[in-house]
Amino acid sequence: MPESEREDEFFLPEPLLQFPSFVLIQLAREARRIGGLVHEDDLRMPHVTVLATVDEFGPAAQKDISRRLRIDASDLVSVLDDLEERGLVRRKRDDRDRRRYLVTITEAGVLALDGRLTSMRKLNDILLGVLSPEERERFAEMLIRVYRRHDPKRVPVELVSRLTSLSRSEPR
Repeated sequence: MPESEREDEFFLPEPLLQFPSFVLIQLAREARRIGGLVHEDDLRMPHVTVLATVDEFGPAAQKDISRRLRIDASDLVSVLDDLEERGLVRRKRDDRDRRRYLVTITEAGVLALDGRLTSMRKLNDILLGVLSPEERERFAEMLIRVYRRHDPKRVPVELVSRLTSLSRSEPR
């Protein structure tokens, strides 16, 4: 059999597959690939993250968004320029502090975010299709718990508690 037709020619090395961190990186690559197939918009993850943040937490100063999302201020300006050009956010001077701008999500932004969240559910259905709904909930809970351990200020403890109680109340 010619070498290029070997069944294992694309297998990843088993010593690496034993590490969940390595597998997570591979899954992130798959998520990007699948996202390219299911997302009907051309929004990048920084766009979606900013839209979700302003939708969830309300109007915010650019500096506060930058700190919350850990996006460099100059990179955030370019993301906001894109979003504003598309009519998804609006920047206006803060009436209380004229030195700063407040970013608000527009109706079009809410619709774009809702569309992206729907396609992200589809992406997750494809990516995690091998898992049962209960396993998906448990997997999400474990990932969030691990993430919170390393960066506790980023994930509310109430979310971890809620996810943990949901996954433990499931019949096994």
